[in-house]
Amino acid sequence: MLTRVADWLDERTGYRSLVAHALDEDIEGGARFIYVFGSALLVIFTCQVVTGLLLMATYTPAVNGAWSSVFYVQHKVSGGWFVRGLHAYGAQAMIVVLGMHLLQVTIYGAYRKPREVTWWFGLALLGIVSGLALTGYLLPWDQKGYWATKVATNIMGTVPVLGAALQTLIVGGADYGQSTLTRFYVLHVGVLPATLVLMVVGHVALFRKHGATPPHNADRKVIGKFYPTQLALDVVFSVLVLLTIAILTASSGGVHLDAPADPSVDYPPRPEWYFLSIFQLLKYLPGSMELLGTIILPGVAGLFLFALPFLDRSPTTNPRTRMQWLAPIFLGLLGAAFLTWQSWNDDAHDENFQRAAAAAHVRAERAIELANHGIPPGGPVEMLLKDPETRGPDLYAANCTKCHVLNKAGEYDAPVHTGFASRKWIAGMLHDPQDPRYFGRTEIDDMKSMDDKLDEAQTKAVIEFVFAEGAEEGDRIAPDKALAEQGAEVFEDKCMDCHLYKGKGADTFDGPDMTGYGSREWLAKQIAKPESIYGELNKMPDFAEDLSSSDVQMLAIYLRGQRFAEPETGPLPELKPKEEKKDE
Repeated sequence: MLTRVADWLDERTGYRSLVAHALDEDIEGGARFIYVFGSALLVIFTCQVVTGLLLMATYTPAVNGAWSSVFYVQHKVSGGWFVRGLHAYGAQAMIVVLGMHLLQVTIYGAYRKPREVTWWFGLALLGIVSGLALTGYLLPWDQKGYWATKVATNIMGTVPVLGAALQTLIVGGADYGQSTLTRFYVLHVGVLPATLVLMVVGHVALFRKHGATPPHNADRKVIGKFYPTQLALDVVFSVLVLLTIAILTASSGGVHLDAPADPSVDYPPRPEWYFLSIFQLLKYLPGSMELLGTIILPGVAGLFLFALPFLDRSPTTNPRTRMQWLAPIFLGLLGAAFLTWQSWNDDAHDENFQRAAAAAHVRAERAIELANHGIPPGGPVEMLLKDPETRGPDLYAANCTKCHVLNKAGEYDAPVHTGFASRKWIAGMLHDPQDPRYFGRTEIDDMKSMDDKLDEAQTKAVIEFVFAEGAEEGDRIAPDKALAEQGAEVFEDKCMDCHLYKGKGADTFDGPDMTGYGSREWLAKQIAKPESIYGELNKMPDFAEDLSSSDVQMLAIYLRGQRFAEPETGPLPELKPKEEKKDE
């Protein structure tokens, strides 16, 4: 029965002759494992098409919907994380295998006459695959893809004469938005894949016309066949590649989805590893020499590779006789590898980057947590804007770090907020209020150490009293009410000559109003109208006009959380004199 069906189909399509033609390929010098890369690339691309179509079934190419749809695939669809991981790691595998293929072609001299056009098709394929990786990176519309792609398009904008126009064409306007996402989506799922298919067809046709280039020492009298030996080798390698992609996906839990893209939030942008060498190179070049790294060196490298078939006139394909042409390629690869490693190493030892990356990770995890409870119609950014745990840090970074420090980020010109209003923070402030971590860099210099004014028991009681002022029902660390009451008595006796408390105390502000110290209400008043807390001593600007009441409350909630954190300890960084800082 099967034979009859096969005969019927062959009579109408001639598929047997097509299959025979595809498998009956002569291989000069015999089948070799080094020839497996081309077939592996076709297998990986097929995997990319299949996984890409599955992702497209749930993806929404809209600024307010892209992240939400990717979140849905990643966390709600059964196996969605695995499909997305296969697609992401498959993109990287294509770049690696294509690079290995081009390197093998280079070593074997397979770019020489009459295979020049085949070589150019291969270079074009590398460019298209890189374009697919770049355009796909933005589609989740998360912080990582948004900022990394922005770095790449900014580099494009440095091209002389045409750079600005090209950048505007790709971005779709002055800045990233819906037009950008739409254009990248069209490029990624339509233009570039179609172009890649055409290039692959042309490349394979040219390869079949000229055949494989054997090693220089191969016995060219030996003529192998693609089927069965070379096909078996290709299948083995392709399966190994697919298994590697699957293992990487499974072991990593898929690819990370960062927080929703938000241009108003600081983020430490880094491109993917295959673009890191250019990113690192730009660090060593001043602005006036930026073109050297973005245009000149990559352009020279591209022209060299394009012209290589004409430059290499060696009598044989022996790599030793062609070393003057191979050496620049090997040195370029070593240089790119070194720059990539250097970038990773720099980031690993950069405290500011590590701190920013950790904050970005926390934000991403919080976004996932919130999304699990539902994403509002306004999109995931709106979801984060209404969340104190994410909105608070954003507001603090934008408005407070010019004077204050929190988690070692900011300026030591006002009290450090790390662990603010915690028992240990209060104890440190009572011990040495003029320490730079407290009021030492402000104009509030009347308060002296309370060590001589209070004994150990009184100090402990006052600490508990001040800590209790910011307490709320349900706090995981509750104050000792009895001890706080003792502290209130000590405070009234020892501290009310400078401070206010519940409307009583000093006639003029010599210290802050301690009523509700560290509570949400107290913090909100200090942020919106700080003179209501510090009186004439206040030097802090009002934020009532710059921040909405909702943002003030969110910032207050965020700062209040520091009462449960450990205050900053250890040596301080080198600080500029206050006078010098003021003049700047």
